[in-house]
Amino acid sequence: MPDPDAPAAVIRTPDQRLRVFVSSTLAELAEERTAVRRAIGSLGLAPVMFELGARPHPPQELYRAYLAQSDVFIGLYWQSYGWVGPGMDISGLEDEFRLSGGRPRLLYLKAPADRQPRLEAMIDEIRARGTDAYRTFRSTRELGRLVRDDLALLLSERFVTSAMPLPPEPAAASSPPARRTLPVTTTTLIGRTADVEAVTRLLARDDVRLVNITGPGGMGKTRLAIAVGEQVEQDAAVCVSFVPLASVTDAADVLPRVAAALGVTIEGTRTARDALVDHFSSGRALLILDNLEQLTAIAPALDDLLTATDGLRILVTSRIALRLRAEHEYSLGALDVGTRRDLPFDDSVALPSVQLFLERAGAVRRDLPLTPDTISAIVEICRRLDGVPLAIELAAARSRLLDPPALLARLASVLDGLGTGPVDLPERQRTLRATVEWSVDLLGEAERDLLATLSVFADGWSIPAASAVAAADEFDTLDRLDSLAGHSLVSVDASSDEPRFRMLTIVRELATEQLAAGGRYDEIRRRHAEFFAGVIDTDDVPADLTTPWAERVRVEEENVRVAIAWFFDNDAARLPHLLRSLWLYWQTNDRLLEGRQWVDDLTVRADPSAWDDRARAEVLLTQAVTAVAVGDDDRAVAAAREIPAVLEQVDEPALRHALELAVSWTLPILDDFDGALDAATLAYDGFSEHDDAFMAFAALTVGMLETTFARDESARRFLLEADRLGSLFGNRWLTSSARTQLAVLDVRAGAFDAARDYLRGCLHEIDDDQVGTITACFMLTAFAELAVAESDAYGAAVALGAVAGLRERAGLLAWPIARREEAALGLRVAAALDADRRAEAWDSGTALRAGEALALVRAGIA
Repeated sequence: MPDPDAPAAVIRTPDQRLRVFVSSTLAELAEERTAVRRAIGSLGLAPVMFELGARPHPPQELYRAYLAQSDVFIGLYWQSYGWVGPGMDISGLEDEFRLSGGRPRLLYLKAPADRQPRLEAMIDEIRARGTDAYRTFRSTRELGRLVRDDLALLLSERFVTSAMPLPPEPAAASSPPARRTLPVTTTTLIGRTADVEAVTRLLARDDVRLVNITGPGGMGKTRLAIAVGEQVEQDAAVCVSFVPLASVTDAADVLPRVAAALGVTIEGTRTARDALVDHFSSGRALLILDNLEQLTAIAPALDDLLTATDGLRILVTSRIALRLRAEHEYSLGALDVGTRRDLPFDDSVALPSVQLFLERAGAVRRDLPLTPDTISAIVEICRRLDGVPLAIELAAARSRLLDPPALLARLASVLDGLGTGPVDLPERQRTLRATVEWSVDLLGEAERDLLATLSVFADGWSIPAASAVAAADEFDTLDRLDSLAGHSLVSVDASSDEPRFRMLTIVRELATEQLAAGGRYDEIRRRHAEFFAGVIDTDDVPADLTTPWAERVRVEEENVRVAIAWFFDNDAARLPHLLRSLWLYWQTNDRLLEGRQWVDDLTVRADPSAWDDRARAEVLLTQAVTAVAVGDDDRAVAAAREIPAVLEQVDEPALRHALELAVSWTLPILDDFDGALDAATLAYDGFSEHDDAFMAFAALTVGMLETTFARDESARRFLLEADRLGSLFGNRWLTSSARTQLAVLDVRAGAFDAARDYLRGCLHEIDDDQVGTITACFMLTAFAELAVAESDAYGAAVALGAVAGLRERAGLLAWPIARREEAALGLRVAAALDADRRAEAWDSGTALRAGEALALVRAGIA
């Protein structure tokens, strides 16, 4: 058997950060391996994962070398013992475990499992030895969380991480929310090492707050920005966020889009600017804004954001400068194509532009001959394309059919025949345009038509969407998409159950021009809007499909926005129903501000006199529920007062009961709790009769109202129903809301341990850094009930102070149904403390952010 240490000197892992070796069988744990890879990457560590495939070394030699160079070992085990290689008496899986001694080991067992006998024996041996801890998981999501938490703890205990030389962290600041949005790259960055280092050094300077990577389209600005983000992300104290803006056309939408991408909740009357200032004030952060050239009017807002935050740096990619005093422009040039015509063979091969061509060509053709004639032709191709990376990649994709000399001849004739783009475009952009046009010209007519049609999509599309908008059979559409992918004109992400396709921005621009020139633009946009209207409409969505429906809307958010814009311009009569359908999505995905804006726009731009009874009722419903949700009492009451007049005209049961529910939410604002309970009960009975998903919201409402009347047994029955349905639908807002109210009931009954269990369950389900203000306030109020009942009035006062502070910063009021109970709680707490202690606790609480306040709850129920 080969010495496992021998290859270590010649086989190197690709990343020299702290390395985490992941051991598992491959096929049965493919999804789990992806989850672990992401968890490792989110901490700025390097995952080392052996995969089968062509290698210049035997498999055992390779994984042993990789393991020898790794710092941490992670073992994933389910049912299969794994492959036993030639000359071995144990599998590679067990071999990896045995060789991992001397380094920290984290082991995870998937349950349930019907393990092969040898794997069971191996795990029994691990258990008997008692030197390694292991944890059980049931889902990829749970596994990712466990690995991330365990690695973070391990790092804090046993490793010292290196830090990027960014400016010193502000005093008394905590780390920013760690929501990772940096895309995972699938290609090698070639010829940009110096650029990555230069931009990283710029960002590390005390006097630099904003760096703008400028250059023509296709130069690789986005790829460079991601590489810089990966470099910066190695410092665990810096939160790196990436926000693509290619589909945004209005500068006013930039900050709300950034907030949405980062999971920052915008509630009540707050602006996106205010929410982002709070978000970035908690530590050091790098915000990457990609494709900003069409949005230069946002520049003053970015300057303001920098002024209001100490630890924030912004990295922008754009074709033009922003003209800000804080801006440091980094002009990204082309890849080196060499200046001499008589470069030696080895020097030619070493050119970054040639290296890029060879790598991309190698992906489509393994037998490309590396002769002097071939390399000479490649050098000339790269020169003709001015070293523009995207142009080189598109040309290299043609190597599937043409040798480089033939490719060069084809390229020369096309470039000479096509001319250039508009005179105001940079020279390299005109060359890139010619390259894309040439690539499109190689397509058949059906593929060209589909490419033009696909340009109407924003942020990608699925096969059913493409076939519907193209009015074509799905199989034909799939064949043509495969052809487009082969021509490097669209890319495919096959990591999910349904493949998703995307188009490069420069390709989309050309395809849009061709669509408009072909006279089909209006018809294709109409089909696109109609298709996504079908995605939005919940009329045909069964209650038990609420979660898949919401996930589909989330994936298609950009296309939904484009569709809504089309209906505003062309068929506003459809919008009342579509916006009503989207309300549940807004409520559960922190999109209420955007939804309210659409409702406001509808009332301004549409003619209400043209609405029928159903449309008018739907608009009132959406106005009322969104206003209640964000604490806009005046608008909620105004809408609710109009609802009784339309109720009698509504024939649709679901809409009628939804209106009753909306009324029940608003009446407590007027201190009419009896009327609210009557309306909520009507809504619950109606929804129950039709098995409607909104029955869950009605159950929560009735349960909370019964609590205000101290009818605890009835309240518990309805709250348990809301919790059950929330779990069924995967709606965390519902489950956390119901469980906090159940905790309050347990406190009243003296069952303090049961109350703690409910609060622990809520905390387990949420991310402290992304929790909405309403949910956080429900939880803190329930904790205050528990604290004062256990004679900890000071802790209760701190919690109530945190509630007040969170709401004030969010521009919210207390949830109307909960106001009476909260007022009574406040009086009990005040009566138990003297004025000075009460003021001290209150001030301490108001200063807490949501994550800090929930940490108080965690400590209090431990």
